[in-house]
Amino acid sequence: MKLTVVIPTYNEAENVPRLIAALREALKGIEYELLFVDDDSPDGTWRIVEEESRKDPRVRLLRRIGRRGLGTAIVEGIAAAKGEFVAVMDADFQHPPELLPELLKRAEAGADVVVASRYGKGGGVRGWSPLRMIISFGALLLAYLLLEEARKTSDPVSGFFLIRRGLSMRGVEGRSYKVLLEILAANPSAMVADVPYVFSGRAAGRSKLGAKDIAQYALDVLGLSRPLRFALVGASGVPVNLGTMALLLSLGAPVDVASIAAIEVSIIWNFSLHELWTFGSRFSKGALGRYLGYHASVLLGAATQYLVMRALYTLLSLNPLLGQLIGIFVGFLVNYTFSRRLVWR
Repeated sequence: MKLTVVIPTYNEAENVPRLIAALREALKGIEYELLFVDDDSPDGTWRIVEEESRKDPRVRLLRRIGRRGLGTAIVEGIAAAKGEFVAVMDADFQHPPELLPELLKRAEAGADVVVASRYGKGGGVRGWSPLRMIISFGALLLAYLLLEEARKTSDPVSGFFLIRRGLSMRGVEGRSYKVLLEILAANPSAMVADVPYVFSGRAAGRSKLGAKDIAQYALDVLGLSRPLRFALVGASGVPVNLGTMALLLSLGAPVDVASIAAIEVSIIWNFSLHELWTFGSRFSKGALGRYLGYHASVLLGAATQYLVMRALYTLLSLNPLLGQLIGIFVGFLVNYTFSRRLVWR
């Protein structure tokens, strides 16, 4: 099968029959299936899909009972897809069905992810309030600032996109409604293409975007940001470093020995957390090689840290623990740059 269209729904009974008809027209000549992932809609959306599936085997229903959430519905839909390519779109006609063939064409030409973009040249939005514009651009800015993978597309917060089914979904949990960001973060080497379109108002029903969704999105972007995670891990290594050095000094170890040993302990600590959290969702083998590579990559930062401590201790008679702390901050940027480019590239 060429294409699966995943359509998460909740109370979309007014839209579903017309959407199915529009998709049949738009996808003529393409082998496809329409997979509706419904969160047990009280308005009976799932019943309508079920009836349609009896008449047309290309229409499928995944009814979720006791589970709710746009992001997790999308992830479950992608997992259940049978097509070589998987498109994700809403049921409310804000995402035009007639754009799907163009998304598929770009993927068949080699793109791993094709984004229907509101913000690329030729795209736009229609019928939004000033508040909705501020929220959208705020989400876009946050993604651009914290996620380097987001900069591959003009609309990393789009809810309308198509992916090649073989892409990695490791770590993609649908924590918020912006699943595209998680997919981009999980596939940093993916080829990404944009197709512009104009985002319009809903055909029927009400928007389900609320303050809770916006807050969850912000938390998820922060959680996906590798530079931020790298910084947090580095921060956690500071007390490990200083605590080890203080312990060794209290036991009578020379300043140089205490400093170097503390640096080595913090390197092991930081690598372990980076492996498990910062970059861990992207790798499953070769941990020893990455450890050796990480160790090599932080040598310059470690040397910088030690030399700063030694200079401050010798030239200014600064407390060696304070000098070590200053050295940690000076070496951080060096460590991140080398680790990102050489170890977890």
